Amino acid sequence: MPPTPAPSSSRPSSKRPTLPSGGGGGGGVAKKYTTPSINKAGDNAKGVMFQISAKSKMSITSLEIMGKDDKDSDVEVYYQNGSYDKFDAFDKGEWIQVFKGKVRLDPDELVNIELAEDITISAGGSASLYVVSKKGLLFTKTSSKEFSIYAHNTDFDVRVGLSTKKEFQKPDKLAEFAGRIVYES
Repeated sequence: MPPTPAPSSSRPSSKRPTLPSGGGGGGGVAKKYTTPSINKAGDNAKGVMFQISAKSKMSITSLEIMGKDDKDSDVEVYYQNGSYDKFDAFDKGEWIQVFKGKVRLDPDELVNIELAEDITISAGGSASLYVVSKKGLLFTKTSSKEFSIYAHNTDFDVRVGLSTKKEFQKPDKLAEFAGRIVYES
């Protein structure tokens, strides 16, 4: 099991994360992408399910999230190749767990979740991700249609997903993942 991640070391003055000013490097160099709705993250849920569609081959190495409260929480991250509407998204057995551990969450700072296994997505492919926190994580509620693109860069699109009140339970609200995706392309 990987060690418990430490909170992000950068502390923006607004307390909420800011969008990075530049792009990342090339092949094999870690890049960070912060979702544009990060400063609007006001809703919380036990889980947020969303989809990433790759424009070029990429490997997600970690995610950065914000918790509902400043406290320790059991956090799990799952993924599945393809769109979660193509399999039973609420059957835990359909997902691959890539992180499980106790994490010190913060509602004002991004906390890094280093994945035990990279999530590799081929160019033109997609993957569904499901981030679960027993104490709750922040997301942005949206009125956009499920699977519509709400964030993008030259390497991938992030699509609207769902929040859940309990792990692998029925969906609650349409949700935009609010956080940072750390990846290599």
